[in-house]
Amino acid sequence: MKKGVLFIVAIFIVNLHATTITELFNKIEKQPSNKIDILNEHMAQSAKDKVNSNYYPKVDVFANYTHYNSPTNLLPLDPLEAGKLIQQHESLPFANTIQRFGVKVSMPIFMKELSDLSEKTEHLAKGAKLKKRLNLYKKEAILVGANSGLEYIYHLKEALNATKKSILKTRSDIKVSIDNGRMPGIALDKIDEKLNQIEISINNIEIKKTTLFSQIETITGIELREKVPMQLTADVEKNEIFALKSLQEAISAAQSDLKATKSKRYYPKVGFNVFWSENYAQNDTNTHDDVNKGYGYYQVGISMPLFDKTGDTDIELKQIEVMKNKMRLKKTEHELKIEAKSLLKQLKLLEHSKELRKSNIEKKESLLAYAKVATKEGRMTQEDYLRYEDELIRAKSSYFEIISQKWQNIAKLAVIYGNDLRRIVK
Repeated sequence: MKKGVLFIVAIFIVNLHATTITELFNKIEKQPSNKIDILNEHMAQSAKDKVNSNYYPKVDVFANYTHYNSPTNLLPLDPLEAGKLIQQHESLPFANTIQRFGVKVSMPIFMKELSDLSEKTEHLAKGAKLKKRLNLYKKEAILVGANSGLEYIYHLKEALNATKKSILKTRSDIKVSIDNGRMPGIALDKIDEKLNQIEISINNIEIKKTTLFSQIETITGIELREKVPMQLTADVEKNEIFALKSLQEAISAAQSDLKATKSKRYYPKVGFNVFWSENYAQNDTNTHDDVNKGYGYYQVGISMPLFDKTGDTDIELKQIEVMKNKMRLKKTEHELKIEAKSLLKQLKLLEHSKELRKSNIEKKESLLAYAKVATKEGRMTQEDYLRYEDELIRAKSSYFEIISQKWQNIAKLAVIYGNDLRRIVK
């Protein structure tokens, strides 16, 4: 029985630490939010296919059975043909009941608007594909940022627990002094107040952990109980700004839409139509026989708008939309270039700051060791001693925060330059 329990515990511990950052990255693609982006891409491709399908002929077959309340001509006859039938002593085909079936075919020969719309949907399809990739990179950046946040608060909690242990040791020494009558009993109150503050800070960390774990679960579908180890294995490649590409495709699509609106307003449309119908008249009015007559035509037609005020207004609106999109692109490009420049500078400064803070921690630890001795010997007040404990915590917190900030900067740069973090972080 004990072996079975130990085996279950062992399996639980293995599963607890089995998840890697790479597995979390891969899980993002399987989540509903990413599948929505995939469906949007497919919809954009289908919209493109729908527009291009207009180049193909449309073929319809028809059949109908009609009963009239008075004799009706089986098919249209011009006066000349009607006269020939009369001269040949043949009756004109009239009947109360007529059946027809046949086929209709139509297809465009020239339609400038159609080619412009096809171009528009091509850009929209490319934009949807780029947007899907960008959203994936953003989710990967959120994952790295959340995990780096977990690393920060885990280290901070360790530092707080170490401080708590240190203060408890000092409290024990002061308690001995109080029991020996060398210190007043109130000396413990300030120590106990500080211990309570540390417990509050640890509890706040647990709240932040829950928030970060929920954030990771939202984008990966995996419920973590511990932070996931990660290390940098490659640098961010500084390509052109990837985050702008979907906006550029949106502008191209808007420009093609403007061209399509102009084509609809100013260009002629040429089309080809074919029609054939077999017509049956039951119980012809004159001969009382069934009559069968075929009728059809083919047609090449052209049409062109002459005056359309709404079309002119549509062109103005589309022109404004194109200008707005261009301004939005210019604004976003300006902001992203400044952000990328700032992040790159910060990364260099953060590395230097990391070394300085590491050195600062060592100095604060030395000062704290001196303060503990001085407090024990009564040469330093509890307030001054606790100040050294606070300074060490702040130094450690600052150090771990620098590391977390570095990860977040790398993740942001990866999104801006279109780098897949699965290549950079392992």
